[in-house]
Amino acid sequence: MVADNNASQFRSWINTAQPEDLLTIAPVLFNRIGTLDQRHQDRFIQEVQRDPQTKRMFEQMQSPSR
Repeated sequence: MVADNNASQFRSWINTAQPEDLLTIAPVLFNRIGTLDQRHQDRFIQEVQRDPQTKRMFEQMQSPSR
């Protein structure tokens, strides 16, 4: 399936991307997630909460900066 191939390619790119590239794609990714229907947004949140490292990162983003 094309979507599976695209997702696999995207995962591979993320694993090898330079930090600057990740910082560039982050706003686009979050904007896109924001346009999804509630069901898909809820699934995204569930996936984030399943991964301890990602969950910690999002918690740090939500806490006030020091």
